[in-house]
Amino acid sequence: MENVFRKIVVITGILNFPIGLMMMLPALMSPNPETLVTSVVVGAFLMFAGAALVWASKDIEHRASIIVWNGIVRLIGVTTVSYLGSMATVPTEQIVISAMDFALFFIYSIGCVKITGKSFVTLLLGKI
Repeated sequence: MENVFRKIVVITGILNFPIGLMMMLPALMSPNPETLVTSVVVGAFLMFAGAALVWASKDIEHRASIIVWNGIVRLIGVTTVSYLGSMATVPTEQIVISAMDFALFFIYSIGCVKITGKSFVTLLLGKI
């Protein structure tokens, strides 16, 4: 179980890199002063989050809070897409990504709780 969970964390962390680049490159190729900084910083942050997941996967017992918080960020994204869906049409791709993020929130949370033996709240507060 722990090995499969570790691989999921590593793979999803690595996948953050191309996603971050895909946010940054269009913004850099045709700069819009109103969105350039936000797009580049968010893309770079996604890459950082991916690096943090890969790093955390090397010692889940002591770094599980990073994984749990990544799941929380994904849940916030899901909530935002759900809210947007109540006001407007959401692209199918975004719904699919949100479904995957929702699943990852549960996988990250349950996996970290099982591996560390700590409660979700303890992990959320970083009290490992």
